[in-house]
Amino acid sequence: MRKRRILLGLGVVLVLSASLLYLSFPLLAVPSCGQKLGQANVSEFNLPSVHFGGVTKFRLPGDKFPNGIAALSDGSVWFGEQNVPGLAHLYPNGTMLEYAWPVSYLPSTTSIWGVVQWNGGIWASDALGSQIVELDPFTATVYAIKLSEAAAFPYTITVGPDGTLWFTELFVSKLGRIDAHCKLEEFAVPQNFGGMPTQIWFENNTSGYYVDAGNATSGLGTLLSFNPNQFSPQLIDGAFNLRAPSSLVSGSNGIWVAQHASSAVAFYNFRANDWVLYPTSPISYEDTTLPYFVATNGPQVWFNEHYANHMAVIDTAHSLLTEYSLSDPPASKIIRIDNALTFALGNGKVWFTELTADYVGYVDTSYRPTFTISQPSNSNIKLNPGGNVNLTFTISGKSFAPLKVQFADTENITGRLQRILMKANVTEIQSLNGQETILVNVAAEKTLRLGDYTLLVTLTDGLVNQGAYLKLRVVSQAYMEPLGKAPAD
Repeated sequence: MRKRRILLGLGVVLVLSASLLYLSFPLLAVPSCGQKLGQANVSEFNLPSVHFGGVTKFRLPGDKFPNGIAALSDGSVWFGEQNVPGLAHLYPNGTMLEYAWPVSYLPSTTSIWGVVQWNGGIWASDALGSQIVELDPFTATVYAIKLSEAAAFPYTITVGPDGTLWFTELFVSKLGRIDAHCKLEEFAVPQNFGGMPTQIWFENNTSGYYVDAGNATSGLGTLLSFNPNQFSPQLIDGAFNLRAPSSLVSGSNGIWVAQHASSAVAFYNFRANDWVLYPTSPISYEDTTLPYFVATNGPQVWFNEHYANHMAVIDTAHSLLTEYSLSDPPASKIIRIDNALTFALGNGKVWFTELTADYVGYVDTSYRPTFTISQPSNSNIKLNPGGNVNLTFTISGKSFAPLKVQFADTENITGRLQRILMKANVTEIQSLNGQETILVNVAAEKTLRLGDYTLLVTLTDGLVNQGAYLKLRVVSQAYMEPLGKAPAD
């Protein structure tokens, strides 16, 4: 049964007066959009919680299939419950209000990937109904805006800078837009660039981006830009093929992209007009970790690793990676992952939904692991094919559990070493109380192609990984001038 549910996840007013007491977030009363479906059935729950390694998780009652989540300014979150189907409102104290939609589906489970607060309501994608659903939380009334095609599969939702609501239609090659007056427009995306849009991001009123996961004809995925006022998508760097890009967000001077068919997130640098890949720590039971969604908070780049069962953050100011296990004990095989598919940032917390484990939880961004790894003094290195270099890393803090040394790079989509060889003088630190150093030899085989690579050296106690990124440029003997500063992130 659990395996069947995981496969599904990969593919995919009695208490009203009491509920109103919890509606403390600021929402403006505005006319609702779309066709009125009726009243939601409201239920209240007090959820038990578990805590480990910077993670807090709330266990949902029954099989809810939580997916799609939005963090509000008051510290609470709204998320979809695919198996209800409906929406739920969860507070950090564990109080949850469930709003079951007045719909009847066969099967009863829909797909809800997008949830946002907009225009006075809580909005969600409803794939089975091929519609965008609005919940008025003050009256528990449910409305819907139907899409033009039954196979549209409304996916992620993005609030536009001009007060509009945008969403992707995964299976019919369209982007949708709803304005403040409830007018629906749909825009066909170019199928020669893939035709499977996954997420939209806006810089301002005239500059937007979306990622396209690609199709059998186009090959791999792409990043495109568009003006929402004059829709005509333009390809960004067609020479670089993304691996099933599933999410994007702007960062300093560029765009971050999660690649859902790899073990790396990608950064497109506007200044250099080039891509940089950042690998994740390897896992033993699958070749790829599958980054899914990505979001930024200043210099921090957060993303979830679907197969690795991790929530991860890149500290771009120091080129460091921290990965948090979302289960204790950590997953050791694919059937043990929790299917943490979506997440949202808010009020010092990184909230996530776990589809098949039936938890909603968060990583506390103020939590600091008990051990850290430093960058070596020469983190930008240059080698000839056949060359090698020794690097010294300092490990500080405390750990009573052994710290295992791991390596990854960007030679291939798995992140596993092939023609770049990394070896430490120890395979693990038995215990840490203060400071230790490890010596890592980096070697480039003679058959390694010339170019730029990102390397990762990680220490892990199982629940938390701490890693340092390095930049490696492999050049011919005639081109051995000092390596310049790595592109700014």
